[in-house]
Amino acid sequence: MKRRLSIPSHLTYLYDVERFMHLYLSDGAFPEALFGTITLTVCESVNNAICHGNNHDINKLVEIRVERDSNSICIEIEDEGAGFDVHDIPDPTEVNNIRNERGRGIFIIRNLADDVEFSNNGSLVKIKFNLSREHQLLL
Repeated sequence: MKRRLSIPSHLTYLYDVERFMHLYLSDGAFPEALFGTITLTVCESVNNAICHGNNHDINKLVEIRVERDSNSICIEIEDEGAGFDVHDIPDPTEVNNIRNERGRGIFIIRNLADDVEFSNNGSLVKIKFNLSREHQLLL
């Protein structure tokens, strides 16, 4: 089942993203922990697309595409920004970066999803969750 949603680059639309994911996920028998994990990951990625990708430019869109099969759910979040080099994002767990706010969102996304891929210079994020394993929040 495929679905998509396009939103303007304003943080008020995160509610629409959360509602979109809720409606999409309510069609399947998703465990509550997985539901929250997927929603948090998508909202964090969309937040990054709005703030860092499109620089809050209300005239630029963020597109969310979701597809699932019996084994996995795949989500793509794409912005209209120039992108970034994912290797330049600091690791927020390193001692020198503890107070640095950069990199926390990507850290969360990578640790919650089963697979994360950045393409188009980082303006397209592909996130995959395997439905055959249980997901837990960061412990």
